[in-house]
Amino acid sequence: MKKIASIDIGSNTVRLLILEFDKNRDFHILASRRVITRLGEGMDTHGKLMEPRMSATLSALSTFRQDCLNHGNPPLHAVATSAIREASNGKEFVRLAREETSIEIKIIPWEEEARLTLEGVFWKIPHENRKSLTLDIGGGSTEFILSEGKKIAGFCSSSLGVVRLTEKFIHQHPVDNAEYKNLTTHLSNELQAIKKKLSAFIPQVLIGTAGTVTTLAALKENIFPYDPEKIHGALLPRQDIETLIQDLKKKSLNERLALKPLERGREDLIIAGTAIVLETMRTFQCDPLIVSEYSLREGIILKVLEAGAP
Repeated sequence: MKKIASIDIGSNTVRLLILEFDKNRDFHILASRRVITRLGEGMDTHGKLMEPRMSATLSALSTFRQDCLNHGNPPLHAVATSAIREASNGKEFVRLAREETSIEIKIIPWEEEARLTLEGVFWKIPHENRKSLTLDIGGGSTEFILSEGKKIAGFCSSSLGVVRLTEKFIHQHPVDNAEYKNLTTHLSNELQAIKKKLSAFIPQVLIGTAGTVTTLAALKENIFPYDPEKIHGALLPRQDIETLIQDLKKKSLNERLALKPLERGREDLIIAGTAIVLETMRTFQCDPLIVSEYSLREGIILKVLEAGAP
C-alpha cells in the first residue's frame, strides 16, 4: 500500500486529504480535515493577506503537517488558489509556510484550478458525457466550469466569493431585506455576464462543490455529525434551498450556530453562499443541484497519480 496527501488552501477554508491506495488504485481515506481560517478576509479593502488570517492558516498547516507525520509522512502536494494568487504578499505567505511548516505550496492559475476541480468532481459522480455546469464556491472567488463529460467547453472565474460578498453586502443578522436585495441584484447582473461567456451549450446538469453546498445538504437533512457519504450525491431542489434561506435570513448569528449541521465560522457566510447557488440555478435554469463532496484536493491527487509520480 502507498500513501499520498494533498492540501487545498482556499480563501476561506484549508483542507487536507491523506489517502492510502494499492496497485489497482483502490483508495482508503486515512485523514480528511478542514479548517475555516478566512485567509482572504479584507482582500478587497487591503489587497493583501491580513496578519491574523495568515497566522490562523499557518497554524492549520502546522496541524496538517503533523497529521501527515502521524501517517508516515507521505508525499504531500499543496496548492493555493484565489487569496494567495491575488494578494500582494502571497509569495511572502508561501515563504513563511515553507519556513514554519516545511510545506511547499504551489500557487496555481484559474485554469489549472478548474481542471483539477473537475477531475475531483467526476471521480465519484459519473459524467456519462453529460453537458454539465460545475459550480465551485470559494471565499474569494467562484468558478463556473462548463463541460461535456470531462471535456471543458468553457470556464469563468468570478470574484463572487462568499467572504468578499459578505463583506460588501451583508452587515446585519438577521439579514436586512434591502441588503439582501442589493446582493441578489449584483449576483443576477454578474451571472448574466457569465452566462454569455459560457454559451457553448445549455447545461443539463448543475453540480455544486465546496462548503456552501455541502452545508446546505447537511442542513436540509439535518446531518450531524458531518457524514461525507450522506452528503455526496445529494440532490437539492431549488424550492428546498429557498426554504432554507428564508429561515436562515431570520436568524441571528447565535441562532444559526445553534443549528448543529452549520459549521462554526460559516454562520455569516452561508447567506451569500446560498444566494450564489439560487441565482445560478435561476440564471442557468438548472434544478436540482447535485452536491459533490469531492473537488480540488481529490483532483490534485488524481492528477499526480496519473502523471506517475507519488
